[in-house]
Amino acid sequence: MFHAKVSRNFSVKHKKVHQGQIYQTLEKVAPVFKVFGYQTASFRKDLDLPKEHDVDALCVATLDKRTSIPYHRENFYTIKFRPRQTRRRYHDLPQKGKGRVPYQVFAALDGFRKGDIVRVKDKWTKQINSIYSNGRLAFARVKGEPGSARPEDCQLLLRGQTVVWNYLT
Repeated sequence: MFHAKVSRNFSVKHKKVHQGQIYQTLEKVAPVFKVFGYQTASFRKDLDLPKEHDVDALCVATLDKRTSIPYHRENFYTIKFRPRQTRRRYHDLPQKGKGRVPYQVFAALDGFRKGDIVRVKDKWTKQINSIYSNGRLAFARVKGEPGSARPEDCQLLLRGQTVVWNYLT
């Protein structure tokens, strides 16, 4: 059985044009059960579960039979995908006398590249998001951790990872 979470705002311009055709195709394979957000929230509250993405997935999957599945976060991972090449290759507007300028000017710095996994100051493990023009490596912003660092403060752990698995405790 397929479960689909449906938006209640049907006037949204970005609504998929062929949504009905997708449901018809899925119904040929298995029954389709449409779930609205308020139904998911009500079921989650009935089970006294926290508001999390994985909890909502459990609620959507079990709402039709209202089955109670025990919730625990053992062996819970998040997956981040980081493309090697950004889709935006050039700036949108050409610069006077230069034409269109490449977007990612600093592709590498002191042997570090976008996507590399590094140890920062022997404390944090971070993935390089970009390289700033001031000669610093940029990371995802996390409260209490550095958003950037100098290359001399970093140690390369893994080269050019596109998929990163994070184990959450």
